[in-house]
Amino acid sequence: MLRQYAIFTLLLTLLAAPLLAQNTAWIEINQFYRGGIELLDQGKYAAASQQFSRVGQFEQTSSARPESNPDVGLLKENAKFYIALCALELDNSDAESLFIDFIDKYPASNYTKLAYYHLGRSYFSKKNFPKVIEWLTKLEGNNISGKESSEYRYKLAYSYFEIKDNDKAKPIFAELRNEKSTYNELSIYYYAYISYLQKDYKTALTEFERLKGSKPYESSYPYYISAMYFLDQRYDDVLNYAIPVLKSTKQLYETEMFRIVGASYFAKSDYTNAGAYYRSFQKNDQGKTQNNQDNYQIGYTWYKLKDYKNAIVELEKLETTDQYFQSGMIALGESFIKTGNKQGARSAFFKSSRLSFDKKLQEEGLFNY
Repeated sequence: MLRQYAIFTLLLTLLAAPLLAQNTAWIEINQFYRGGIELLDQGKYAAASQQFSRVGQFEQTSSARPESNPDVGLLKENAKFYIALCALELDNSDAESLFIDFIDKYPASNYTKLAYYHLGRSYFSKKNFPKVIEWLTKLEGNNISGKESSEYRYKLAYSYFEIKDNDKAKPIFAELRNEKSTYNELSIYYYAYISYLQKDYKTALTEFERLKGSKPYESSYPYYISAMYFLDQRYDDVLNYAIPVLKSTKQLYETEMFRIVGASYFAKSDYTNAGAYYRSFQKNDQGKTQNNQDNYQIGYTWYKLKDYKNAIVELEKLETTDQYFQSGMIALGESFIKTGNKQGARSAFFKSSRLSFDKKLQEEGLFNY
């Protein structure tokens, strides 16, 4: 878009030039402007800024004044925009003030919306997301098109996401996820992730599954797909999907996926395979995220595999008095019996008998005690 405006203004100068061939002032100001555009295209921002500054500072003869030649006024107006843009590209501290000055002086300029756009882009690169939102929201309703439209909407949505305003981020990602652009897969990912956070698992699963085969996200989305299969009690789908992924790729959430696979085998009463994946989970996790349910399922797995010493280690970690604790105390008591610790067994059975989550387990605990 920036290039299109530059071409448009250059055409104006080329059309006007023959009529003003004798006007030295016009020729010079035109040369400065064209030179600035060429240097800008080459990424030579400091040199380009100098050329655009010459346009703005050019001594105005009677025939080169805006009132007698409107094209001069247009060049000077556009030169102010490009001076601000060069300052932005050079990361100069006065870039924002130059853009604001331009916006205040030329609110109707075609370049005004580009000023909003470039300020938003600059703050996005600096991760100043509130400032991104401040400037890019000024573009809403403006007819900005092409790749700039996709870019500004994505960066606005991501900025909302970063400040945890998902209600504003999600609709923008929703639009972008179905458009063909550089931001298509990124938008699918964040739309799916926000849906996951909002517990809209059906939508999240549908969107994450669209990323299957996507190289940029192959290390992250499989965890969410596995987690949602698990939440839906689709344990065979977890195993058929997650195990090949774990064997063929390095996953960002590998530890969590080991836990999900172990828990899926546990749900199917396949304690041998559950034990193998729980070992991998514990090796990676180092106790950082292992919770009460993990303690119970891992301990119960070792108990079923007759590894009573490891069962005791895990089941003794149970602290929260919930349904896992009640069942775990029965398994712990029996593990103590198998290892000859009758006093430990009595204590575990007693603890189970004191809870009423499961009446049968309560009676069993009381009987064994």
